[in-house]
Amino acid sequence: MKISETIGRLILVLESKVIGDDLLITLTGGKEHIGAAALAYTDSGRTTVSVLTAPGHKEEEIAMRGAKIISKAFNKTVLFSAGIHLDQISINEIYEIENACAEIIQEYIQTYSDSEEN
Repeated sequence: MKISETIGRLILVLESKVIGDDLLITLTGGKEHIGAAALAYTDSGRTTVSVLTAPGHKEEEIAMRGAKIISKAFNKTVLFSAGIHLDQISINEIYEIENACAEIIQEYIQTYSDSEEN
């Protein structure tokens, strides 16, 4: 599944792949890379998340939040990788991108839920 959204001068792309019972999610924008990756799993109603961040990168919150929300929504193990880079980014653009990441994750949850029902 692939969802994309244009935010100012950036295109965010969320892609997912089903691997057995698990989900592999990537969220990229601008110059694609892996800035952070988070692994989440839900057991007995409790979700646990571990995150790794490449030196100098700031995507850990996006990866951690995405993995946790999606794992809780579907009770699946989720590996969520985030890599977003925009040269000369402004504070306003950072806030817009953070909000857009949250929105695209929610759109993914709704779209995936709908596809699971069919």
